[in-house]
Amino acid sequence: MINVIKKKGINPVTKQVLHWIQWTRVSTVIETTLAKRMARGGTYSVGEASGVMLDFPQFIADELLNGNAVKVAGLGEFKLRVQAKADSDPEKVTTRGAKASIVFEPDAELAARLETEAEFKLVTTPTSEGQKDADSATTPSGETTEPTTPTGDNTQGGGEMEP
Repeated sequence: MINVIKKKGINPVTKQVLHWIQWTRVSTVIETTLAKRMARGGTYSVGEASGVMLDFPQFIADELLNGNAVKVAGLGEFKLRVQAKADSDPEKVTTRGAKASIVFEPDAELAARLETEAEFKLVTTPTSEGQKDADSATTPSGETTEPTTPTGDNTQGGGEMEP
């Protein structure tokens, strides 16, 4: 069951007041909990599963730093996004100030499972962890600013709204 809360904000382009739902987390599951679940299947010990999960991010980082994408069947693909200053003169384009970030593209089967199996429960008060998500995009006046593009698309803060 996926808990959601109602949100309200103003589209900065159209100035229209909009309402939508946003995911609010119940809790955060850590790798030791996942390792215990994996060990129940009998294939791995808790230590083996935990060790692999703790090493996994380092191996992904190493491959990304070597210029590779990393594809994990059933999970998805980790890729790089590189951003740097643009210029109309190609001679002035350099790597100075370039920043790399990680892009994750979920496996199609994983995404399809979430789309088909997701059940939602509207809650009025998020958990303390969910409240951090809910408060993640507020203006000094306290109004949320999540619908930020002219089309009303919204992906920040775990929510999505439709115009």
